Amino acid sequence: MNRTVILCAHGSEAPRGRSAFAGLVNAVRREARDLDIVDAFVDVQEPRIAQVVAETVGPRAVVPLMLAYDRPVGVDIVQASHLDPAVSVTAPLGPDWVLAEVGVRRLFEAGARSDDTIVLAADVATDDRAVEDVSKAARLLSAVWGGRVHVGTLGGPDTHLADAVDVARAYGRRVVVSSYVLAPGAVHDQMVASGADVVTAPMLDGGPPDPRLVSLVVWRAQARGGGVSVGGETGPRVIHT
Repeated sequence: MNRTVILCAHGSEAPRGRSAFAGLVNAVRREARDLDIVDAFVDVQEPRIAQVVAETVGPRAVVPLMLAYDRPVGVDIVQASHLDPAVSVTAPLGPDWVLAEVGVRRLFEAGARSDDTIVLAADVATDDRAVEDVSKAARLLSAVWGGRVHVGTLGGPDTHLADAVDVARAYGRRVVVSSYVLAPGAVHDQMVASGADVVTAPMLDGGPPDPRLVSLVVWRAQARGGGVSVGGETGPRVIHT
């Protein structure tokens, strides 16, 4: 019997967000045929993660399809995993070099230039670990992009995105927001409304998911022994655009 992997994401009220997530899940199923892939959500959509854990059996891993170790990972997903000792939780997708590479691809696609001021935009980050993950994501993006990257979030102790965009204008250059968000929806819409000159598409932009992102999910799913360290195992890989 194949090992079960539960891919758990934030739910979305936006059809384009739901479609993007479904496209990623299906791509992972095609690549990881030795795994039984099940989807789940922490909010908005069904089935919820606790329900999926209760309805599945045997050893299974939950892969948080999230870009930082935030409250949904540390509370909702971990609490659901405690319903059955056969359930483990892997690290979330980010931060990771793959996301930095995809982020730079989105910058190129949006027409970003080397003299632009780049602001990495993330969702609300209140937990200390989430704040550090967002900061690390900016450092990885900076390393791959080859220039300084500022940070703005939609809530939490870091500079609010709208304020970060205003501060970035002091450099007298175009301000480009790099969207550190997985799928289209309300969060990305807030980033678009931040006042930046350019805002990149999410990691999942409505087309086929980037193969590197699919491989990252599969790598998380195939990892044994629960959580793994991320963001520092290897140097930046070559970007194919």
